[in-house]
Amino acid sequence: MTTKEKAAPGANRAASSSAFDGEIVAEIPKNSREVYRIVRRDFKGYRLVDVRVWFDDATTGDLRPGKGVSIKVEVLPEIASALSGLIEGGP
Repeated sequence: MTTKEKAAPGANRAASSSAFDGEIVAEIPKNSREVYRIVRRDFKGYRLVDVRVWFDDATTGDLRPGKGVSIKVEVLPEIASALSGLIEGGP
């Protein structure tokens, strides 16, 4: 699953916090209970991209945010370049 049109398991359930509201760019399965979710959002005047693991809460059935990172849009080219180097077998 790579686009917001394809929902992850439990994606139709409510998120736990409006602090993570934004445009879902991609959801990529991690395992049967978790997805990597990439979200474009604004927070306190900053344009951010949030890359976070979301998990299916067994107690409530809600999809909830777990560990992740928020990255300023301005540094994305540098991060993408570093990640691209890893894919291509670089250092």
